[in-house]
Formats: sequence, structure tokens, C-alpha cells
Amino acid sequence: MIKTRMSATSGFSLIELLVVVAVVAILAAVAYPSYREQVASARRSDMKAELMRLAQHMERIYTETGCYNPDVNNKCTGSGGTPTIGTTSDHYSVAFTKGEPTASTFALEATPKADGPQAEDGIMGINQLGQRYWDENHNGKIDSPAEDDWERG
Repeated sequence: MIKTRMSATSGFSLIELLVVVAVVAILAAVAYPSYREQVASARRSDMKAELMRLAQHMERIYTETGCYNPDVNNKCTGSGGTPTIGTTSDHYSVAFTKGEPTASTFALEATPKADGPQAEDGIMGINQLGQRYWDENHNGKIDSPAEDDWERG
């Protein structure tokens, strides 16, 4: 009698491997859009904090000089300048809106860079009264009550 020995094979079968790949692909397809939205939300939050910081900077200028646009000697002479607003955002450009600030008003806007991942975000802004807005539908106008703040409508 000849004894044949069956050797036990170890490893994965092709079917098992395909099932695992399919499960990972499904999980990635579900998780990736959520991940992208969370990253975009974090970038928006960073820009909101930056706008608040810049608005506080403008208020500090007003407290020290009596206007938002002091001249080079930090005096309110009526022929004021434009304060420097430095920001290091990779995804937004920040600038004064409606021209330069006046002695009693300012408005700052953060515009998403057109070629960046936040391009469809819409413009966010804040003014000297602390009023905030976000053009959430990205149509260039604040035309909805839901756009009168920085919260998702």
C-alpha cells in the first residue's frame, strides 16, 4: 500500500483575495467623499479664524488711532492709508472689499482661489460691525437669509 501524503496548502485563494479587495474598495468609496468634505470644512474654519484675527487687528488700529485707515504717522487726517493685512492661506485670498477702509468702516473678504480645492466654496466676509456672511451657493451675491452668517444653511 502506497501512502500519499496530502500537503496542506497555506495562503489565500484568489476568491478570498478578490472579496477583500472588493470590501476595501467599497469602504474607500464611502469614506473618501466624507474625508474630502471634512478637509474642506477644516480649511473653511481656518479662514473664519483668520478673518476674525484680521478684524481684531482692524479694531486694534481703530482703538489706537481713532480710525480704520490712519496715515503713515498713525493719525486720522482724512487722507488715510490702507493697513497691511497679512495672511498665509494657501486656499483663499483676503482683501478689503468696496475699496479701502474708511475712517469708520471696513469690510474684509476671503475669496477661494480659483484653481484650488476650495474653489466652489463661495466668498466669506466680515465688517466693522462684526456682521459675517458667506456666499454659500457661490453665485456672487448674498441673497439668502442662510448666507447671513458663516454656518452652513
